[in-house]
Amino acid sequence: MRSEILELALLLFKIVCSVIIFFALAFTLFAVGPVLETRYWPVVSKLQILSIDATADGQTRIDAAFRKLRDCEYLGLSWFVGDRPNEFERVAVQLMRQAGDTSSPDRPVGYQRAGPWIVGLSPDDLKGRSFARLTHRCHPFWPTTTEFFP
Repeated sequence: MRSEILELALLLFKIVCSVIIFFALAFTLFAVGPVLETRYWPVVSKLQILSIDATADGQTRIDAAFRKLRDCEYLGLSWFVGDRPNEFERVAVQLMRQAGDTSSPDRPVGYQRAGPWIVGLSPDDLKGRSFARLTHRCHPFWPTTTEFFP
């Protein structure tokens, strides 16, 4: 009888330890996974600006290119102006297309040309004081962020 109680206690101890280890690993995966994925497995390469022009209303029109590295679903583009570690704010971006282009915003893996895009900044601010991030869905665990520009 005593040995059965000890075996049951040992089994319960193993189950509790297994549950604790499982949740610790899951927490670590969800805390570290997005950071590692952003740094080591970006969805796209850095943005190359092919042309940059000021618009009459003080914004910037760009044509761009990049290489899509992973087959993930596009969720959005965010453009910011300011000093990244300190103070910055989001600016408007209009992702326009060439006339007649009615295709999906998702793109296949490979070299891509895009634009025209209208960014709510002057060309000088865009080149010297801004940054952009892309967001994709690569798997069901978290959205994947790519540091897109500069």
